[in-house]
Amino acid sequence: MVEKIGILGLGLIGSLTAEILMPEGYACAAVRRPSTERFPETGGKLFESGRELAGWADVVISVLPSVEASRTALEGPDGILAGAHEGLTIIEMNTFSVVEKERVKTQVDETLAKIIDCPISGTQPVIRAGNGVIMMSGEEALCEAVKPMLEKVCPKTFYVGEYGTGIKLKLMINFMVGANTVALAEGMLFGAQMGLDPQLMVDIVGPSAAGSTVFGMRAGIIKDRAWQPCAGPSKLLWKDLDIVEEQADALGLSAPLLRICNSYYKKIEKAGRLEDECAVVYEILEDEIAHAAE
Repeated sequence: MVEKIGILGLGLIGSLTAEILMPEGYACAAVRRPSTERFPETGGKLFESGRELAGWADVVISVLPSVEASRTALEGPDGILAGAHEGLTIIEMNTFSVVEKERVKTQVDETLAKIIDCPISGTQPVIRAGNGVIMMSGEEALCEAVKPMLEKVCPKTFYVGEYGTGIKLKLMINFMVGANTVALAEGMLFGAQMGLDPQLMVDIVGPSAAGSTVFGMRAGIIKDRAWQPCAGPSKLLWKDLDIVEEQADALGLSAPLLRICNSYYKKIEKAGRLEDECAVVYEILEDEIAHAAE
């Protein structure tokens, strides 16, 4: 039975995972870092190293921001794999390339631990509302063993097939979210240029055929220009769309829409606005109109 959960990365998703699981009776722990020092105040436990955390845990959930952070936490001399033991399952939730996911599995397979590829789709508000999606892939028995715990975080938790299927779905989802966000921003800017009231657009377009989950999440943000604070900073899609584009290149795909969308997230980065909500692409498009008129 899964009872003790180690969490690598107490960012937006990692901290929410612990917040949801601890009241359900799961013990949650992390590695001591400046960013985790206050975790015990919420009921969490801290270990001095990944090795110690792995030795204590039944499951380690990895939700780290970069490949470098993941490699250090898992494969470093005092990392998780140094403390791997029979019965330990590593839940790889990170959005990395397909190649990197396979490389991580190869490293884990050399230890006593097991690994499943298990990305999560959804911002904090989406997950809190019960609309996040977890895509488990790998050994089905391992996935089924952790599913009751993961369903506490996201009731929409699915087994999707062999290891790596989860991240392939996540990359597809993130491409579509990025494209939808740019289309939404351009559409609302088009409406604004025609003189339409922003609230009218939100009220009428939402229930129309052009409405979508992304519209529901971001149309109001654009209307209010409420770029911060936010649960979906642009830096996340900026990172992920680069991974998606690399995958498209590896497959030899032209992917014209993907490349156009990604170019706008690169413009967000160049403008120094990666901490703003993804919908801030609206102002990037708006600035282009202003510059064209000069």
